[in-house]
Formats: sequence, C-alpha cells, structure tokens
Amino acid sequence: MFFNTVLLDVLARRGIEDIDAFLKDPTWNDLTDPMSIPCMEQAVDRVLRAVRDRERIAIHGDYDCDGVLGAHVLRSVLTRMGAEPLVHLPHRDDGYGLATPAVHMFSRRGTDLVITVDNGINARQAVGLARRLGVETVVIDHHLVQDRADTLAVWSPHFCGTGLAVLFAWSLALRAGWADARIEKLLEDLSQYAAIASVADCVPLLRGTRTLARLGLRYLAQAKHIGVRELIKASCADMNRPDSHDIAFGIAPRINAAGRINHPSLALRVFEAAQNESQAQESVRALNEMNQERRRLVAFHFEELAASISDPALAALVVYRESCPKGILGLLASKCVERWSVPAIVLAPSASPGFAVGSGRTIEGFDLVEGLKRCERFLTRFGGHTQAAGLTMSIGQIEGFKKEFVSVVESMNLPARTVLHSEGELVLATLGPHFDDHLIQMEPFGEGNRPPVLAVRMVEVSSLKRRWVRLRQGRYSLEALCWDLDLREGMRGDCLIEFYGKRRILRAFSEQ
Repeated sequence: MFFNTVLLDVLARRGIEDIDAFLKDPTWNDLTDPMSIPCMEQAVDRVLRAVRDRERIAIHGDYDCDGVLGAHVLRSVLTRMGAEPLVHLPHRDDGYGLATPAVHMFSRRGTDLVITVDNGINARQAVGLARRLGVETVVIDHHLVQDRADTLAVWSPHFCGTGLAVLFAWSLALRAGWADARIEKLLEDLSQYAAIASVADCVPLLRGTRTLARLGLRYLAQAKHIGVRELIKASCADMNRPDSHDIAFGIAPRINAAGRINHPSLALRVFEAAQNESQAQESVRALNEMNQERRRLVAFHFEELAASISDPALAALVVYRESCPKGILGLLASKCVERWSVPAIVLAPSASPGFAVGSGRTIEGFDLVEGLKRCERFLTRFGGHTQAAGLTMSIGQIEGFKKEFVSVVESMNLPARTVLHSEGELVLATLGPHFDDHLIQMEPFGEGNRPPVLAVRMVEVSSLKRRWVRLRQGRYSLEALCWDLDLREGMRGDCLIEFYGKRRILRAFSEQ
C-alpha cells in the first residue's frame, strides 16, 4: 500500500531524510542502550545495592503529570524487585523540586536513599543537606542545568522524566539479570506512562522519545491496568485506540488537575488501583471533577486577565495576578501565547511572604530559559525547558523584570504574530481509511512533530452545528471542529485544516 503522497511531502518538507525509518513500526531495538546514558550504570548499581541491603528508599516526584507518572514507574519496578519505597509528591505550595523541608522529612523517617524523578538536577543545596544528614541521592531528570547538584545524576534533555524513569527501570532489570520475557513484560507495562508524559510535558517527539512514545501508545491501547483503563474510558474518544490528541486534551489534563487544584497524590491513586475497580472508578471520578474545576478557573481568570491587558502589542507579556491559584499559571500563560502570539509569563503571590511565583510559555523561535537567564538578576530561582519554565522572584522586582524581559524579547526581532502555513494541498476525494492509517503512522503529534496542516481549495460550508462544520468539495465532504471563526452556511472559499489524529480542526477560512 502506497503512503499518501501529500503526507509524504509534509515529512519531506520537515527535513525527515529517512522516511521509511520514521514511519516503520518501532521495536525496543530502535532505542539506544539505556546503559549508555551518562551515570546510568553507577546509579543503577547504587539502587540495586539499596534493594539488596534492604535500605529505606524514597522516591521524590513532582506535582505535574511527568513527575507523578515518573514516580509511579520507579515505584513499580522497585516493588517488583522486593523493595517497599516511600513515594513523596510535593504540594504546589511546597515549591518545585527537592527542597529542604522534604530532606528533613526523609531524614526523620530514617531514609537511606532518595531517588528524584523529573527534578533534582539543580537542587545543589538540598542534595548537600541530605548528604550531611546521611541521606544519599540519585537524580533522574531532564531539566536544563543551572547549578548542577553534586550527586549521581541520570540526566538527559532528550527524554521526559518518565521516559528516563522507564529507561532506568529497564537498566535495573538488565543489571539484575532478569529473563528477556520478564523485561519485555516490564517495558510493556511501563512504556505507556512514558507515552502519556512525553506528550504532556511538551518534550520534542523526535528520535528516542518518539520511539518510546510510539511503543507506549501501542501498549496503552492494550492496557490491562484497571486504573489506566478507567482513565482512558473517561478521557478518550475511542478507548481502544487512544492517540496523542486524547493524551494532550483528555488524559494529561486530568492527571495534572490533581496537582493544580488539590494534591498530586490524588492522581497517583489512579495508578495504585491496579485490580480494584471501584477504587479506580472513584479515583478517576475525583480527577474528572478537579479537571472541570480547573477549566472553570482558567476561563474565569483568563477573562479577567485579558481585560487587564492595556497594550497587547508588546513583544512579551508579564502579568501579575494577586488572587490567582498557582496551579493554573502555566495554563493562563499558554492562553496568552495563543491569543497574542508572544512569550508570556503569569505571576501570583507565593506561599512565602513578599515573593511571587510564575509560569512562562513561549512561541517558536524563543528559548524561554535562555531568555530568563538574561534576566536572572531579578530572579530568586528559575528553571524548565525551552518552551516552558517556572520562576520565583521578589514582588518588588516584578516591574524591573518585566521591562528587561520585554527588552530581551524585542532584541530577538521575532515575528509579530505566528502565521499558520499550509504544508500541502489536499483533495477531499483522497480521504478515507488509508489516509487515517497513514496519519497514525506519523503519531504521536506534539512538540517537535506537529499535526499536519493542509490546504483544501474551493470548499463550501454546507452545515454548522455548535463547534462542528461540514465542508463540501464537489461530491465529497469532511467534518471538522471549529473555534473562533465567523462562518455561515453557504460560504465558499479556501481553508486550512489541522489533522490531529482522528480529529480535523478548521484553523482558517478565506472566503472567495
């Protein structure tokens, strides 16, 4: 069966040289040896020694989807090895990453070894305190390094935290001498969490991360874990074929909602319910309710925020909100980027008097962490990825930071507004099951592998129903979701459609 030529052209324009390799079904052999990651061998040996000697092991995750799932992955593999690790997920008010209060808590509980996941690489002070208190640390992290902690650190920017945790679990099993069949079962069980976290955490879905996420999506569709099945049932259009859109807009927001609205441990309960159906259903119901509350809060606070923007023509936005839940700051920043197409940072009061915490999101072409580095004299701490970052500063420094950050962005001469471009032209007569199958081979979509945007010429709006529009081209038609476009039945013109898994999203319409 020939691959759709329009989609082949999309891949070629994206600079993918070996298209056959990009599209073929992945295997575990397509991933590099996990032991080749720097410090992996030493960290694995330290953890295996702790398991063998029955040391008290603790896992320190994070309050977002990646940190929750990474902690679950590590707990799963260590439990299968006979350990009984303590799992600690911080509340958002505790601040990001391994901090002094958590270290003291681990020390009081007699912990011998703490494994951090999705945090810890910059926790120099906390790691130093832990050492003085007799608590050793192993860090598994992917965040950019500003002040590297002096510890065994399995660090790579090419995977999310959960992805690295899966590779760490694989390495533990290999080093422990597990049989191939047992390792394969472990990877089938754990890779689905890497697929969810890779899409949720906006890491580039390329090379090893794409391979791991594709493998995980395959096993996610076959999930036997009752908690995971209940989460898929509540989140996905087709629970037998979840895709990256289901993850980005269904599964991940529900997991994140716990840490945004209440406590991340409520999300972890879903994955503790491996066999208990009633517990799984109750845990997922709680996530659904928190996700609805999260949506309500974002809508309310963004409406207020948008009304307060007096100059939307600025090169960047820095907004301080005195009465805004800290758990939705990143979502508000994302909506600012969508609305005004500029880097955006939204701040709110910290739990520490006199300080503000914030989350930032950015546009293509502007590295947010590098931008923050150029303003670090105003910041108490910051960190994150190219596309998303968190920061803390004195409230008195906000105005100075705002001026400098806007100046930094202005100096980059970024486009005033991101323009959506077609990557090819589609004739509706060519749509069908084969087209959908070919789209699936391009999955997962997300950061670094965006859904294709295709032009469809000379179409007519044949019907409108709520968010749905039916477009007709000759004898053929297509249904698409539509937001923020002023359409009416009978309109004719050209359009841009984004093909995101099983969904078609109308992004632009030019009336002729």
